[in-house]
Amino acid sequence: MIMKSNPFFHILLLLGLLASCKQSEETAVKELNDSVMTLHDELMPKTEQIIQLKGSLDSLSNGPDSVHVKKLIQSLDKADNEMMNWMHQFSIDSLSSMDFKAKISYLHEQLNKLKSVETFTDSTLNAANQYKK
Repeated sequence: MIMKSNPFFHILLLLGLLASCKQSEETAVKELNDSVMTLHDELMPKTEQIIQLKGSLDSLSNGPDSVHVKKLIQSLDKADNEMMNWMHQFSIDSLSSMDFKAKISYLHEQLNKLKSVETFTDSTLNAANQYKK
């Protein structure tokens, strides 16, 4: 028995495939956005550490090692500013007007920027904490 091709079946199959691709795209965007936000959330407590360290180092900025202390404070300021600048330029709302490729590209770019902020922040905090020991 030969089955006749049912156009309705083909349309349903095509719609199912399209919906599956769309869902897969949305999942990829969500997972990448979640990675960005997780890293952001991990960095936020470090900004509090920066503020505390700057305060404790500030009292040492007129001592015998003042040049080194001032450089540490400048590095802490830079780390704090990099995080603030990233937060000001990051726009989750802009994703709604982008196509899939643009969303993925934007989120990868933001994740890379944030990883750079994390690397600088960690090295700066380590240097300041080492000095205080």
